Amino acid sequence: MFGSTKRIIIIAFFTLVLIVLVNLAWWLYYGRTERMLENQLSLRLQSIARTVALTLPAEQVENLAFDDIEAFDKISDRLESVREEDSLAEVFILDENYRYLFTTVLEADSVYFLRDLNGVYIDSLFFGFASQALVTPAYRTGRLYLKSAFAPLYNPEGFLTAVLGVEASVDYFDDLSALKQNLYYSSGLAVSGGLVLGLIFLLLQVRISRTEQKLFLGESHAFMGRMVAMVAHELKNPLMIIRASAERLSNKSPSEEAGYIVEEVDRLDGIVTGYLDFARGDGSLLQGENIETFDPVELLEGIKKHLSEKYPAEPIEWMTDSTPGSFEITAYRRSLRQVIMNLLINGAEACLEAEKPVKLGLAAALITDRVEIKITDFGLGLSKKDMKKIFSPFYSTKQSGSGLGLYLSRKIINEMGGELKIDSEPGVKTEVIIKLPKEPGK
Repeated sequence: MFGSTKRIIIIAFFTLVLIVLVNLAWWLYYGRTERMLENQLSLRLQSIARTVALTLPAEQVENLAFDDIEAFDKISDRLESVREEDSLAEVFILDENYRYLFTTVLEADSVYFLRDLNGVYIDSLFFGFASQALVTPAYRTGRLYLKSAFAPLYNPEGFLTAVLGVEASVDYFDDLSALKQNLYYSSGLAVSGGLVLGLIFLLLQVRISRTEQKLFLGESHAFMGRMVAMVAHELKNPLMIIRASAERLSNKSPSEEAGYIVEEVDRLDGIVTGYLDFARGDGSLLQGENIETFDPVELLEGIKKHLSEKYPAEPIEWMTDSTPGSFEITAYRRSLRQVIMNLLINGAEACLEAEKPVKLGLAAALITDRVEIKITDFGLGLSKKDMKKIFSPFYSTKQSGSGLGLYLSRKIINEMGGELKIDSEPGVKTEVIIKLPKEPGK
């Protein structure tokens, strides 16, 4: 079971890693594409600004500040040509106070309206902190994404008199937005696909675990068959000797104890035979036993008396149940007694293990055509984890338990046509209910 859980955790981990890696690769590709496009546009704008600034005559730039019409016309022709050829949004020239000396925009403000955003780049050129063309990051104005570059303009004496600005629309943002939207869809599909793949792996793992469990049980049964065959061979002869000795003692001086010995030897012989049949898988646990008609109330009273003698140091406190008068059922008396005895012994040991007084309940009731036998103990109780596995072969809550008691008990009751259920409250009590037909086949 631990190995199965470990494999499920590994499958879940690798599924998660796969989903994360696929999405990470896509988003890294998106980020690299975005940086590449912005770098290319930055280099383009920087090159345009530097080239135009170097090719503009210094005299024309100087005269532009003095409202020289001829200089204005020549610069206008040059910058309009640059704007059209390079698909720019605007080309302009600013003085140190951010006032437009020229712009390709038909209706422009007198002062550069993005001075708060791009003023730091213009000031860097005017105050000498930078001597080369500067490029801004992409920024948004209204619904447009823009990017600007600024280059210094000098007069004939070599003094900085103005700054050239070129501005372009970042048209690749639409493509990036579409790419990002597709990535969202792809990420969702990757997560869904990963979950489906993980679910498929999980279902396969469950089937593999069930197959492994069946193989384990098969190997365990085969091993137990060999073990029980050996033990049965060793026990059969001593049991018969004990039984014969008890019968001789009973014949010489009749005693109730000798009768108990004979009865318990027969019970042990039946248990060994039943285990052997179960381990070999060649028949029912009821094989070889005859159906009897008997009074279950009388059977329970005999069990109470016998069990009380089994724990002389710890007197059993029996719950007072409203038991009906005598009635008869037809069933496998010996196997039923074996099951009830095993359940009561489990309850008594649970009380002793919890360091509580041995308090047990045992009652039978006839409900229509079915008999209900209730066994109760007030010991340790069973946890939810134990309740899920309590009927599994070889699972035991006791260190010395074989893990076959409850499994075989329920199997015996089921073969009688009945059912066995357990209800437990940890630390409080455990209640076992056996329901049997009053007569076989009903």
